Amino acid sequence: MLYKNNYLYGPGPLRGLIGAAVLFFGGFPGLFCPAVFAQEGEGAYRLEDITVTGTRTEKRLKDSPVLTELITAEEIENSSAATVTELLEDYGIMYTGGPMGDSVQLQGMGEGRVLYLIDGKRVSGRINQRLDGDTMPIANVERIEIVRGPQSALYGSDGIGGVINIITKKPGGKGGKLSLSANLSNSFLLAYDDPGTSYKPEDPFTGFAPLREQHFNGSVGFPIALSQNLITLEGSRGGFYHNEDKSASVLPEYYRGKAGLDTSFPLGDSAGMSLGASFMGMRSDEQTSALGSLTRRDYIRAGGYIQAELAPWSGNLTLRIYDNYYQRDMDTYWAGKDEWTTGENHEYENLAALEVIGSYDGIDHFIFTAGFEGAYNSMDKYNLRNHGSTFVWTDREALYAQAEYFKEDKYSFILGARGERSSQFGFGGAPKLSAMIHLPAGFRLLGGAGLGYRAPGFSDLYMAMDETIVSGHPTIMGNEDLKPEYALSFNLALEYAKDDFFFAQINGYYTELWNEITNVLQNYKTAAGRDVYLNENILRSLRTGFDTEARLTLFKSAFISAAYSWLYAYDRSEGKELYPQPAHMVRGKIGWDYKGAGIYTYLQGRFFSPLDPGDPSYDPRFILDFYFALTFAKHFTVYASVDNITGLIDPLGPATAQEFTAGLKFVL
Repeated sequence: MLYKNNYLYGPGPLRGLIGAAVLFFGGFPGLFCPAVFAQEGEGAYRLEDITVTGTRTEKRLKDSPVLTELITAEEIENSSAATVTELLEDYGIMYTGGPMGDSVQLQGMGEGRVLYLIDGKRVSGRINQRLDGDTMPIANVERIEIVRGPQSALYGSDGIGGVINIITKKPGGKGGKLSLSANLSNSFLLAYDDPGTSYKPEDPFTGFAPLREQHFNGSVGFPIALSQNLITLEGSRGGFYHNEDKSASVLPEYYRGKAGLDTSFPLGDSAGMSLGASFMGMRSDEQTSALGSLTRRDYIRAGGYIQAELAPWSGNLTLRIYDNYYQRDMDTYWAGKDEWTTGENHEYENLAALEVIGSYDGIDHFIFTAGFEGAYNSMDKYNLRNHGSTFVWTDREALYAQAEYFKEDKYSFILGARGERSSQFGFGGAPKLSAMIHLPAGFRLLGGAGLGYRAPGFSDLYMAMDETIVSGHPTIMGNEDLKPEYALSFNLALEYAKDDFFFAQINGYYTELWNEITNVLQNYKTAAGRDVYLNENILRSLRTGFDTEARLTLFKSAFISAAYSWLYAYDRSEGKELYPQPAHMVRGKIGWDYKGAGIYTYLQGRFFSPLDPGDPSYDPRFILDFYFALTFAKHFTVYASVDNITGLIDPLGPATAQEFTAGLKFVL
């Protein structure tokens, strides 16, 4: 709920300088995202964490009936990750990435079925239904909340498999005083040793780049009159990382910069307003052949919001308008012709939305929540085919309502539903039921059932790759007759917590997916003899499995954690198993957090079974990472890490062997 005299706002992106001005003068404010939580170390079960993603209301983690996984501020700070992609890789949620975006999977759902949010706001810029997390730095990220299973009753389309909500830092710092933070790091890689060749570098340190990659990020929080303000800056560069004979680049050269400003101020004793804007630009140059051909990609992200919170009754009313803009341009340099092809491969997407949400808690043990969303989404892409035009747009309007009956430390029951109208697909809707009860001796039982849906994306409907441009590759065509996907899902989880000493959880799930969209090989070829794939709905498929996790604190300073996930997927229409992600994933971590000496260190390992046991090219993977940090003079921290100690290079990633990083942090 809204805190009187203590305003907590959720900053997010603005569409560019012009969009920022439009929003400032013409916008309505909206849904806020509080960021209050306590933590007692890596191994602790943080009972006071505040979650908002699963219920859209403030909820202590132990009182939420929706199973929520947190990547906390402490865990983000104690990692060498610089982007959302790198962070999700460490937690086994994103197991491979590439130029077409990240393959994020939750309970066997991916490819547009996992919804990305920043402070509860949708993110534009999906490439083939994947989001490129490398364009999303984590310099301003406070925590990440991950909710598995269908969330369409709250968030609509794309939340069919779950939600990843990236929650950013808020203006003002501690107590409204000046706050300052800065982080500078450098990484390098050893000489590349291709496991597919017999050639081995004589010395891995010969020819390696000691300044392969550098990152800087900083933030300043400061008050001006009644307002609280936060400025964030991020800059990164990476040099080429070549193969053994220097004929091609395994990793590209890139430059990335981001700047953001967020401001909040009170409007009396029980109301507040906040607004913000951010801009990210990135260039990536990649050598692609021994002949010297190059591919250059330019990215832009811009966005902003303006929002207000009021408390006119026993509850609160929140209004928000936001706009997210994404642009990607890819140019190719042909060495044989000594010329660049420009303007032939582009993608622009814009998402503008208005949200209004109200909640009422004037009746004991009840919270009622209702909201409205209206959005306009447009895309212009070089290979979209929409009746002769490359520009496509949709509008959607939605209403949702939710009722919760609860008693703190006892139980919680939530019933919610959403109705949505899309200009492309007409009307749709989804209900959801969640329940939680505290059992004796520290146990907690959670369960839920819900319907999820996903409308086909722009690329599903309209994409048609030109075989003259994509030479040697299959032609993939969209299908404007696709139907939306629907999923019916059930989950049941049991948790046990013993103060800050021990925490364990097991969660089982079962999902039936109808009208799954997939690429189907057709019985004809192009004029050039290449295969043709057509996006089609298959009848029905299944996802089922379970996730387990346990954390243990030893001697107040040492901690150990372990997690295991199992997935089974089955295509009922074809009668065969599916492999949307590895069937088995194991994650383990052991560390030492000795605050008296300012030492923090851990060793983390991840194991993935083969993606497809029938394909010998995808072997099991074991990845091991190490991190060490030392804090001195109260405000300074030096740290070092080695990622992928085992040196694994695999088609599904990592693409490089050991990566060494050293850095310095300052926090005031």
